[in-house]
Amino acid sequence: MRKKGSLTSTGFLCLLVTLVSVFLTMGASAPAAAQEQFKLDISTLPAGFSSYIMGVALAEQINKNSTWLHATAMEGRGPAEHMKTLVRKPEKRKNYLFFNTPWDIWEAKHGWGAYKKFPFNYDEFRFVSILGIAGNGLCTLDPNIKSLRDLVGKKVIFDSAPGKSRQMTFTGILKEMGIPLDKIKYQYSTGKMAADTLRDGLVDVIYTGHVLKKLPNTWANSPFQAELVATKKVYFISFDLEAVKAYKAKTGHPLGVVMVPPKMLSPYQTEANGILIKPLGFCAHISMPDRVVTEVLRVVYENAHRFKEYNPIGAIITKNTLASLSIPEAAYHPASVKFFKEKGIKITGFDVR
Repeated sequence: MRKKGSLTSTGFLCLLVTLVSVFLTMGASAPAAAQEQFKLDISTLPAGFSSYIMGVALAEQINKNSTWLHATAMEGRGPAEHMKTLVRKPEKRKNYLFFNTPWDIWEAKHGWGAYKKFPFNYDEFRFVSILGIAGNGLCTLDPNIKSLRDLVGKKVIFDSAPGKSRQMTFTGILKEMGIPLDKIKYQYSTGKMAADTLRDGLVDVIYTGHVLKKLPNTWANSPFQAELVATKKVYFISFDLEAVKAYKAKTGHPLGVVMVPPKMLSPYQTEANGILIKPLGFCAHISMPDRVVTEVLRVVYENAHRFKEYNPIGAIITKNTLASLSIPEAAYHPASVKFFKEKGIKITGFDVR
């Protein structure tokens, strides 16, 4: 005979089931904790470069797919200016996602060119994810300029300002070949303006812009380059493979070189053309909040298939390639590394040939 007020085993089981049901119902109906709103600036390159288009694409995808992260795409001048801005203005570091390359990080750490006067612990700048793979070469409207040695005495545009990344690598390779650098007439401009200057006959040679659109070796012209090729007979000047290898071996610079098949860049590209290649990435200061980095990556991961709709460079962005910058784990933001490992994304590089 049971005592008054006690529960049978059946009654206790019924009570337990009821309580569990109540807790589950409460949990299901409880609203998720609202995330604090956050404004993010995304700065890339000037209009006319594929990187600028991808910055616009990322901002648009974030604003469409996040309830609390709001992004604004901006034209920037380049990695050197981005990093110098954050060195000078630490208040911007948490809210500033920018275009960067492993070339620029390496040059900054070594105090080359534009970074000489800006000592800083550049390890504090970490990559968030890949943006694409770019190529830079040289082109002309003069069919008599056929090789790098023909640059002597010519007016050329290697970069937008003295001492910047392309300027240093291009002249470093020329120096390796024994070409007298003081015999070249340097001018400076950004992509579209450089193309316009060449089109108007004010210079003889300018740098080119290309993007990898399909592995292993299918390339498309950047917007400013595509416009030039569509309106003029453009001839390409190939970088010497052995000189590039020698420069890389001497300096340790992380540049790469690839031979682009004939006719891929222009009808007047009659031979395989040697261009310098580099991974492109979205980068941030290490103080950017983990939740912001994670949300950016979530949006890119879930919408990776949409980026090719903006520009051919976006075809390289997939769920499996977000960490394909050919850099070590330590070069990524800690929140990126955590995200990659949770999603099973390999930290690796592309086999570009």
